[in-house]
Amino acid sequence: MTGRILAAAMIVTLVVSWHSTAAGADDLSSDDPAGAQELAEKYAPVMMLKSQEQPCDPDGEPYGPTAIDIVLDNPEVLLRQLGTGNPVVMRGPGAGDLFRLGEGMYLDFPGGALEPACIYETDFNRYSEDLPAVVYAHIVQQEDHPGLLAVQYWSYWYYNDWNNKHESDWEGIQVLFEASSIAEALEGEPVSVGYAQHEGGERADWDASKLERDGTHPFVYSSAGSHASYFGSALYMGRSGSEGFGCDNTDGPSDRLDPEVVVLPDSVDDPTDELAWLAFEGRWGERQAGPFNGPTGPAAKERWLEPITWHDDLRPTSVVIPGGDTDGLGVISAFCEVVEWGSGTLIQVTTSPLRLLLTTLLGFVLARGLVRRTDWSRVALLPLVRRRRAGQIIRAAATAYRRGAREMLTFGLVYIPTAFIVGLVGALFAVIPLLRDVLDLAHGSKGANLVLAAFAGSFASLAGYVAVNAMVAIHLQSRVSGDGRSAVDSAKLTWRRRHALAGGFVRSFAVVSVLLISVVGIPWGIRQLVRYQFLPQAVMVDELDGKAGMARSSELVRGRWFHTGVMIAVFNGLLAISSIVFGLVVLVVFTGLPLWLFSAFTTLIYGLFTPLTATAQTLLYGDAVAEELDTEPAELVSA
Repeated sequence: MTGRILAAAMIVTLVVSWHSTAAGADDLSSDDPAGAQELAEKYAPVMMLKSQEQPCDPDGEPYGPTAIDIVLDNPEVLLRQLGTGNPVVMRGPGAGDLFRLGEGMYLDFPGGALEPACIYETDFNRYSEDLPAVVYAHIVQQEDHPGLLAVQYWSYWYYNDWNNKHESDWEGIQVLFEASSIAEALEGEPVSVGYAQHEGGERADWDASKLERDGTHPFVYSSAGSHASYFGSALYMGRSGSEGFGCDNTDGPSDRLDPEVVVLPDSVDDPTDELAWLAFEGRWGERQAGPFNGPTGPAAKERWLEPITWHDDLRPTSVVIPGGDTDGLGVISAFCEVVEWGSGTLIQVTTSPLRLLLTTLLGFVLARGLVRRTDWSRVALLPLVRRRRAGQIIRAAATAYRRGAREMLTFGLVYIPTAFIVGLVGALFAVIPLLRDVLDLAHGSKGANLVLAAFAGSFASLAGYVAVNAMVAIHLQSRVSGDGRSAVDSAKLTWRRRHALAGGFVRSFAVVSVLLISVVGIPWGIRQLVRYQFLPQAVMVDELDGKAGMARSSELVRGRWFHTGVMIAVFNGLLAISSIVFGLVVLVVFTGLPLWLFSAFTTLIYGLFTPLTATAQTLLYGDAVAEELDTEPAELVSA
């Protein structure tokens, strides 16, 4: 019996000894702490944070990667337990207090995560005042990939101020080596890097051109608010969980941070260890529903011990939103704003459902009142010169577009080349030496190149819009005269009058642009913008030259400036909404669509809808002429 007991004891001892040895072998940083620190510091990231112009500036990054110490032993931080009333377990929990606490526990910082105001920024500045920037390194080999070694860099952020607002944020990157030990990794160099972005991320080879490095230190451009890691300074778009749903902004100017490195082991077994917080399985922030919940810590993530599996799932690229002013980019901008608005609405549903309900009800009542203020009865499309109410104009334009779809689509196709003009102008800015020098000189000024691209893009887009208006106007006029002119004939006639049309357009564009750019002249610029709205109709229908067309348009708007401005805004608003809705559907459904193809598609959609707006604007011109002639209101037409 004694022999059996002794044998059993020896077996248990051997098993325990083997397990301890195996566990120690797996934890590379514990086996070689000096080498682990050297390797971690050698490839530590350089953090590039979007500059904040002033405190609480929402466009900049107020937070930085910091030590977890700012929330440990902090009497203003509460440890709560999930349950009725989420009772407070203690104030100012330390690392040992969090050791191996389960998922039912969470930290609660001062302030409300869904209504942050400037509380979190102020507290972060106060808590981190005497603390350096820090990243946490974890050196790990995945069990089924012994020939690869990953150095993970985890950064802790006090607050995540993006679409999914929440307290605390754990982000990071990893550097991948073809090595089986720390010593072997120190002798070689990395083969790849992976940058975490929301639920997924992006990878690059170590020698890839998109990876910026300062020697062995990779640059990480942190997105303002979300802290997602990117390879460059730009505006990025995400349409999935792995990309994030919304837009990330790393665009400069940026501030450089070179954080200190703290190496973490695979696990901690001693509650007195200063890193005992690593074993906390609860939430590092206020408990909320869905995307607003506080995050779990690094050791709770799957990639903590499975870095290769995570790395293999990363994307090779991210979608960069280029500068400029095209219809496709307008839809993308709308996408960013719609997602942000949707997030804000969801927050309001959570925090102030009654206020949201009352606001929605008020908006509905106001919209219904505005719609009912006008007359929506059906009226004849012709003659062109006839008094019509706002609702009648919109309805008549829709009817004309539907019945003459072939002609309208022909006119809309004329708008398409403007997209190529905008792209060409953008390319010229990059290759013409003089323009390139101007851009380089203005590189430090915020958005200088975007201003030039937007100016050129607006000119081309408006020129296309004016051309479509001119063709629609002369086509409707030909139906009044009964000459049976086809869409092609109307386009040819517009081309013959191109000098008068272009002359008036260039003059009006120059006048309005100078006034708007001058800042002090903005009110006059808006005034003139409305007064020149009937330029295409005046040139084509009244057969005037450009200068006389500008004068005639101003004459027709006189005394009805507000009415004209509101109606033009409504027409263009409906055009923009229709194009944006179609574009958003394509953007969300076809996530793999290249950005250039998407921009071409949205330009096509915008062009096909433009004749509808041009028809309404031409009918508004006819209403203005009729008012000048003091004719009778439009006769009703039976349904």
